[in-house]
Amino acid sequence: MIERTLKHIAKVLDASILNQPDDKNAGICGVSIDSRTVKPGNLYVPLKGARVDGHDFIAPAYTNGAAAALWAIDRIPYPNFIPLILVRDPLAAMQKLAKSYLSEIDPLTIGITGSNGKTSTKDMAASILSEKYPTIKTQGNHNNEIGLPLTIFDLEEDTKAAVLEMGMENYGEIDFLCSIAPLDIAAIVSIGSAHMENFGNRYNIAKAKCEIIHGLRKRGILIYDKDSKEIEEVLQDDPAPVSVRKISFSGKGNPDADLFVTSDISYRHDGIEFNADGILRNIFVPAAGRHQASNALCAIAIGQAAGLDENQILEGLSRTELTKMRSRLYPLKKGTILDDSYKSNPESAKAGIDTLMAIPANKHVAVLAGMLDLGENEKLLHEEVGKYAREKGVDLLYTYKTPGCFIADGFGNQAVKSDDKKELIETLRPLFDEKTAVLIKGSRAFKMDEIVNALLEEENCNEKN
Repeated sequence: MIERTLKHIAKVLDASILNQPDDKNAGICGVSIDSRTVKPGNLYVPLKGARVDGHDFIAPAYTNGAAAALWAIDRIPYPNFIPLILVRDPLAAMQKLAKSYLSEIDPLTIGITGSNGKTSTKDMAASILSEKYPTIKTQGNHNNEIGLPLTIFDLEEDTKAAVLEMGMENYGEIDFLCSIAPLDIAAIVSIGSAHMENFGNRYNIAKAKCEIIHGLRKRGILIYDKDSKEIEEVLQDDPAPVSVRKISFSGKGNPDADLFVTSDISYRHDGIEFNADGILRNIFVPAAGRHQASNALCAIAIGQAAGLDENQILEGLSRTELTKMRSRLYPLKKGTILDDSYKSNPESAKAGIDTLMAIPANKHVAVLAGMLDLGENEKLLHEEVGKYAREKGVDLLYTYKTPGCFIADGFGNQAVKSDDKKELIETLRPLFDEKTAVLIKGSRAFKMDEIVNALLEEENCNEKN
């Protein structure tokens, strides 16, 4: 993690130091924006939100070991018990410091964006690159204007590759992230309906995602999903610079792509296996779902662009550990839980249903909450997911709250609507008396992981008894 003297940080930020320590070489180790999780030696960055202002928590940050803090110059009075680096805006200063630190370490920098699959692809790509380079990756959901700098501060002096997830909700946001972290490799994993409310159509979503191309350094590499026609349309309307090398992939087997699936996908209890165009054979991905083949191809292309050989790529891919709540399988004594509870949109919900139906089971159950930010077609898009579940053969469908209830309307009479999470959990528990596969999915706001955790705790209690 970042270790720099206060003098160096002040110089980078063109700022002054108040309460200068006697030791001129005094510095910081690591950065925190939360006074509750500050560790000894951290630089505390007080951010101002809609409800709270981090400046109000400088005392507990100091008590927990903060060595110094960025401080808004207009925030008076100044505390006198901790060194302060005075800046106009702590967030902007943190971003500027992150950009400088990334430039100093100068790793191979990879940015990954997309409507679906960017977190899984990030995990796969980082695992692959780790076979050759000391590598860091975005942790959790640190993919915005606050999280990206925090990820950069995780870089060590010997880090050679940084895999950065880049999220967005509006135009200009990825442009801004790339201004902090210029890229050697940019990957666009997919285009879906997420944030349709803000953009109106998928072309506009693709246009916003394609801002990542502007963040490429000269002779950078663009990797993109050939199956997302909207990306192709944007590239036709706004071509990438001539110096940018383009590599496409296709999880649907499109032979026009540079890298594409050439075999049926085999489902194993611990993941999927498939072949791809070229010399890649028996590609194993420890992740559930056909859609993970597309994510894996994107990660493979990143590995190839970064100079790894086939053995390194296949070994790294096979060692991937996915972030929690993303297509994770939990085999139980009497069934299987498919935890995809972190987020949901129409494309990922249908992919989750496909994955559910590929699990050998006597009964397939989907537990779905709503999908947010879909705009005026919200009800229709939810109903379509319900119809898709029925057509694919889902035996039972449970929905949680509104707008998830519209999924039940599309499914039909066998669907059960619930507004009570505890009641829903109690309804699900008896289902595991037989071999059952259960998909649990919904937008993050509905905290569907609480259902997953409750069912897993039940399993652990039964094992102890």
